[in-house]
Amino acid sequence: MFEVVSLDFGGTIAYEVKEDYVVYCEVLRELGYAANLNAIREALAKARSWWRQEKARSGRIWNKVAYVDFVKRVLRVLGLPDPNALAREMLSILPHRVEFRAYNDVEPAIRELRRKGYRLIVISNISSLENLSIYLARTGLKDYFDLLVASGSVGFEKPDPRIFRLASERVGVSPEKMVHVGDDYEADYLGAEAAGLKGVLLDRKGTYRGKTVRRISKLTELPRLLTRSEFWY
Repeated sequence: MFEVVSLDFGGTIAYEVKEDYVVYCEVLRELGYAANLNAIREALAKARSWWRQEKARSGRIWNKVAYVDFVKRVLRVLGLPDPNALAREMLSILPHRVEFRAYNDVEPAIRELRRKGYRLIVISNISSLENLSIYLARTGLKDYFDLLVASGSVGFEKPDPRIFRLASERVGVSPEKMVHVGDDYEADYLGAEAAGLKGVLLDRKGTYRGKTVRRISKLTELPRLLTRSEFWY
């Protein structure tokens, strides 16, 4: 019935090992700047608040340019000199310092899916394909996937159906033959369904128990779910 299984990245395949303010602090110190953890945490909180307002106002998506603007704002709040140049220098380092670790259920699940003949792809709301490739490589799982789609590189973010349809075109399979799995109800489940894919909500913490959706608590439940036709109508 299905040929392709699409997975979200952050929160579905992997999680960040260190808090972002710790990573920013390490990179700034590496570049020779005195950095205070609490000050960086507060600066990041202010930058995130700015981004939420900016996104609501303008509809911007998170991409390389937005990432640069975000880091510049953090640096300005910290009062560091020449934030424009420093932001670009930091962004040449940051993606390589962010440490992602795959959830324990991921590799057994994707190995089983591959064994059963499913093709695997990733669709992620992330700044760029380059960064998605870096992060996925750090989990050791990149070679399992036939296609990576990053919102910041294609210009559409989940839940916009266009990002799912673009992935469908690139992998050469109709949306009806694709399943998308993610941990975000609106972005992953509703977005996939709106594009004609079948959505599966990965709900490790039981956050969405009250919703009538195709829901799994571990990714290792997916291979069996795909064989149970009563779940797909």
